[in-house]
Parts: sequence; C-alpha cells; structure tokens
Amino acid sequence: MGQIMKTYLGLFFLLITGMVGIGVVTAGIQSAAARNYHSDVISEIECSNFNASVVAACQNQAEEEGYGLEVKMMSYDPQGHTRVAEVILHYEYAIPVLNLVTDHQVRGFAK
Repeated sequence: MGQIMKTYLGLFFLLITGMVGIGVVTAGIQSAAARNYHSDVISEIECSNFNASVVAACQNQAEEEGYGLEVKMMSYDPQGHTRVAEVILHYEYAIPVLNLVTDHQVRGFAK
C-alpha cells in the first residue's frame, strides 16, 4: 500500500513540474515574440523617417496585439528635426500555473 502512495505522489509531482516547465517555456516564447515585434516597430519608424501617422499606426496596431507602445521623439539638431525616438514596448510576462503575471518592457532607440 505504501508503494502505491509513493508512486502516485511521484506522478503528481512530475505532473506539476511538467506544467510549470510548459508555463516557463510559453512565457519565454511570448517574451521573444515581444522583442521581435519591438524590433519590427523600430525598423518601421526608421524607414518612415519618423512620420507621425506611421507612429500612430504602430501604436494602434500594438494595442490590438495586446502590447503597450510608447514612442518619445527627441531632437538633437539645431533645426529641430527629429533624429532619435525612444521606443518602449510593454508586455505581460505570464506563467499561469504559478499565477504569476508581471509587466515587462523592452526599450530601444530608432535612429
């Protein structure tokens, strides 16, 4: 009888470990997807030469995808032209099995 309890307990812990492992891998995949999306947004802003309508479209698309996107325009030349934009992407890092949800962000600059 004791051997049966140990076997089921071992299977239970193995199941819990597997579920946590799947949650961690899923969160890592979501984090990689957010980083890729962030780099795509930076490329799009750079290719548009910091066009305001493109920035607004990127922010709307990010909201539809479930991200938060901040774009801070900065001017570093005497004429006041925008040369650099700080792009901050907010996303949720979630491991549902552990009921862990935190807000992470990816920062970068479009030049």
